[in-house]
Amino acid sequence: MNKNFFTLLVVACLFISSLSYGQEDRRIKIEIALKDGNKTTKALLRSATFSFTKSTVSGTESEVKNNYYFSLDFEKQDIALLAVLMKNKAGVDGQITMTDIFGKLPTRKFDFTKGRVDSLSDQLTADYTSAYISLLCDSLIIDGVKIE
Repeated sequence: MNKNFFTLLVVACLFISSLSYGQEDRRIKIEIALKDGNKTTKALLRSATFSFTKSTVSGTESEVKNNYYFSLDFEKQDIALLAVLMKNKAGVDGQITMTDIFGKLPTRKFDFTKGRVDSLSDQLTADYTSAYISLLCDSLIIDGVKIE
């Protein structure tokens, strides 16, 4: 009797653990919001990477240009967001926010101006999709700190 009970308990535990393993609880929510006139278009991101570089213009040391880039990784292409980016060729203002849904980590905010598409790729397969957009921006403020 004890052997059968133990076997049944092990099988039940394995079954329950396999069910819970397949569930994906994301603790961090990353969202981009683009301002298009009076309306705001929002989309969820899988990840966002920021990079900042300084380069000289025309080889002169006296004139320096700041370059702000975002690499945005989407689980699937958000067509409404893509339409806003394509419609506004001069750039669009926006914000990327990172929020801990459990409230343990502080919210992070990345405000940018005149974000324009620098590159775009979309991957489609039978069982997986992803989209990547690189934005080139004119300015950036991270959590209230202007990056220069």
